[in-house]
Amino acid sequence: MSFPPYVHSIIPNDAPEAWPIQQQGINECGCSAPANAINLLLGQRTFDKDQFVREAGVWFRRHLFGAAGGTPSFITGWLIKGHGFGTHFGSLRQTDAEAVLRDLIDQGVPVVIELGANRVGPFTVWGQHSVVLVGYSDPYADGAGGQQQEYYVVDAQYPAHGAGFGLHTNDVDRDGDGVPEAYPGNRTIARDTFLADFPTGIYYPVFPSQQEHDAWATAHLETARRLPVLGALNDSLLTGTLDIWRG
Repeated sequence: MSFPPYVHSIIPNDAPEAWPIQQQGINECGCSAPANAINLLLGQRTFDKDQFVREAGVWFRRHLFGAAGGTPSFITGWLIKGHGFGTHFGSLRQTDAEAVLRDLIDQGVPVVIELGANRVGPFTVWGQHSVVLVGYSDPYADGAGGQQQEYYVVDAQYPAHGAGFGLHTNDVDRDGDGVPEAYPGNRTIARDTFLADFPTGIYYPVFPSQQEHDAWATAHLETARRLPVLGALNDSLLTGTLDIWRG
């Protein structure tokens, strides 16, 4: 089924074979999201999230502090680049994040993003949950006249209770004709909620090669300046590069 005309998606319809996505296990989002993103880019299930868990090795901790666990943010880029795909560890928190993300979606580029935020004292370090951004909508009116604007993701732990994972979980009748419309991915997030839940701005666009990624980044991005030593540490391990959108 095709998506409504106001929807922008990396994949034009909800044909199951075009969406080779996997559900995650406990705290596996940092490995499942890059596996899902690459498989969506390839249009087939080539990489398994369990393989990425194994590759993360000692960096993956299912339970670190109570229920918390997973992998550090920078491992996402390491997993993606390790299989020949192009990306970088970046943050959009000081720029027009929507412009960057929408440009990538319009080019058919899946983007691993981190929702929520982990805090250490007064500092925000990494996000809480990795998902794959796969689409967005233009503003549109639903059947009741309400105004909607949305982002669409593949969330490997949605629904939260673990049952019923699949492309159908965000199908909904928006136009009021009694038939649910299909939307990209498996989870729809209202624009305001999405922006509020994206405080770190951490993102990993997934290109077929590093050369293609670098050409896009050179054409569209600048990097905010920081103190040399501390900046290099933040860029590579903690917050990612502070990217500024040039358009």
